[in-house]
Amino acid sequence: MNLFRYRAVILIYLVLLASAMGCAPPPSEQASQVVSAEEDLGLSNGSFMVELNGFNIHVEIHGQGPVMMVVPNSWGLSIVGLRGLLQPLEERLTMVYFDPRGMGDSDPVRQEADMSMAAVRADFDSLRQHLGLDQVHAIGWSNGAANLVLLAAEKPESLSSAIFLHGIASYTQEDAAKFAQEQPALMQRYMAFIEEMADESLTDGIRTARMKELWLTDYFPATMADSENGRALLEEVFGEAEFSWAHGQVADQELSTFDAREQLASIPVRSLVIAGAHDMSPPTKVQELADGLPNSVFVVFENSGHFSPIEETEAFTELVFDFLGAESP
Repeated sequence: MNLFRYRAVILIYLVLLASAMGCAPPPSEQASQVVSAEEDLGLSNGSFMVELNGFNIHVEIHGQGPVMMVVPNSWGLSIVGLRGLLQPLEERLTMVYFDPRGMGDSDPVRQEADMSMAAVRADFDSLRQHLGLDQVHAIGWSNGAANLVLLAAEKPESLSSAIFLHGIASYTQEDAAKFAQEQPALMQRYMAFIEEMADESLTDGIRTARMKELWLTDYFPATMADSENGRALLEEVFGEAEFSWAHGQVADQELSTFDAREQLASIPVRSLVIAGAHDMSPPTKVQELADGLPNSVFVVFENSGHFSPIEETEAFTELVFDFLGAESP
C-alpha cells in the first residue's frame, strides 16, 4: 500500500479542532467512576469507566438538556480534543463523549481492528444502549462525520438526528489528484515528512509527537479561514490532547477507499450537514453528502474552514440549537 497516498487523505479530512474559548478544556481532574456492565450509568455529569464490548471505555458527560452523543474520530484523538471543539454546545445539550479504544483512559487495543471505524461505531451503539436511550442526537466531525454516515445507514432507528460537521460521503482518486494540484507546497512538505517517518528506528511514540508538531504548525492552520491567527490558537488548544500515529495508519487505509454515496438515499434520519467556505474540502464536496440524504439541511459557513465551531462560534451554536429546538435553560 502507498503510505504517502494514505497520509494525504488524512491531511485533507482529518484535521483537529480547537475550543470556542480559545483553548481546549484541561484534562479532567475528576477521578473516573467505575461502572459495571450491569449498573445504570445515568446521565449525571462526570467521568466514568464503562465496560463495553469487553473493553473499559472512558466516558465523560457534560452539560444539560437533550442528549447529544459524539462520534469520536477513529484516527486517534482523545476526549480533550473533541470536547475542546464542541464544549459550547454544553450550554443547552447534555454532551456524551468517549475515548476510542487505545486512546485517553480507555483500555489499550488488542488488535488492529480495535482502531477501526467499525470499533468506534460498535462502542457508540453499546454506550447508547448502556445509557438506556432508544434514540439520541449524534454529531461527528471530519472522520467522525464519515463514520456517522455509516452508523446512520446501519442503525437509523437509533438516531433522532445527525449532524455531519465538515464530513464527506466519499473520497476518490480524483479528489486526491485535485488536492495535490492545488496545494503543491504543502504536498512537498508532507512528502519530506513521510520520508522522515520511514526511518525504522523511530518508535510510534516519536512518530506521533512529530506528526502532532507538523499538523499544528503547517497542516491544520492551512485548513482555517485565517491561518496566521489559527496557528497560535491550535498550538494552545491541542497541547494537552492525545494523538496516535498507529490509529492514523488504520484510518488512512479505511478512508482511502471510503465511499458511502450509494447508502445515503436509504438514510431517513433528519440531518444537518455543515461545510466551511475556506476548507480544503470545498463546500461542493460536502454538498455531495447533503444532496444524497433525503432529509437534510445544508449550511455553509462563509468565514470558516474546517473549524466552524471555533471560527464562527456563535453562529455554529445557534444553528445547532435551532436545528434541535434546544431552548435556553
